[in-house]
Amino acid sequence: MITRRCLLKRSGRVLALAAFPSLALPRAGTQAWEFLKEGDVISVIAPSSPIDNPQERYAKIRAYFARTPFKVHIPDDLIEPTVPLDEANTIAKRASFVHEAFASDAKAIWAIGGGGWGASMLRALMRYPRPHKVKPILGYSDVTALHLYANAYLGIPSIHSVVLGINGDISPGWNHNGIDTALALLSGATPVVRYRFRPLNATARHKTAASARIVGGNSLLVSALNGAPGLTLDSRNAFVFLESVADDPGRFSRKLMGLTYSALIRDCAGVIFGDVIAQGGKENPPAIQEQFDDIVQRFADQFAADKIVLKADNLFGHGPVNLPLPLNTAASFHRDGPIVTGSIWANRQA
Repeated sequence: MITRRCLLKRSGRVLALAAFPSLALPRAGTQAWEFLKEGDVISVIAPSSPIDNPQERYAKIRAYFARTPFKVHIPDDLIEPTVPLDEANTIAKRASFVHEAFASDAKAIWAIGGGGWGASMLRALMRYPRPHKVKPILGYSDVTALHLYANAYLGIPSIHSVVLGINGDISPGWNHNGIDTALALLSGATPVVRYRFRPLNATARHKTAASARIVGGNSLLVSALNGAPGLTLDSRNAFVFLESVADDPGRFSRKLMGLTYSALIRDCAGVIFGDVIAQGGKENPPAIQEQFDDIVQRFADQFAADKIVLKADNLFGHGPVNLPLPLNTAASFHRDGPIVTGSIWANRQA
């Protein structure tokens, strides 16, 4: 776990940043949002499904952050499950919590869980005036709906990471990463993350360097909202990141082909595949894994031969490991032999 002393010591080397008076996009290369400092607040939201035992999770989250330099704000009525759909709350309240988090003094917004229903609140959220403050949204899976809202609709960065209520520190599942690696990005203790990727096609094996931001997330949300006004990702000079869960090989292939024939893949610089998991919380059976591998490799060789296609092995998504991946920020990629290393800024505007 990252302690108060560790965070303050490491983040003390980061220069102070100017606040943004409006959501006019920062210049390329500048900081899009401020690194968190001691006393800063993180707003907790529930945009999707409810988590189990919410009051117990709230207590664990508060106890965790009491040992850090930061505070969390969890509304008392954050989770009020709906019937019969079992959403975390009504569409109106889920959208209002996100809007209020942007309007508040909190410096970051972290989803407590994923699941489903996030896309249903986007229209209500987009009816609010655009926020005046740039803040990172954190989460993964169904929280991809909010990554699309941030990256496509608002044009600001976000962070694909563990959710706050289900992780190795609060309530471990099969995905066992804790909070500290994402918190290091928020604090500036780790302003740049570096990951090693495996090139999947000739273009990726021959290209020595590239500079491009990363956009994307869960393949279901990316494909479902592809073409939606205001929520379609601009993939020009960008790598499209895709991870998947709860799809058999046939459904995953159909979604991937739909994206392949669209501007999202046509215009992108490359594609990064995270975990592709048939059933959450379980390893893929060997025969299913072989089919997923073949679908991804065929895509790289036949449908995206002119793109840099990379595989992030056991790094991001619904597998055992889910490390933080900044989205819509400046990033660079360098190949050294059979390995491509990506350096991705936490908050530098692309």
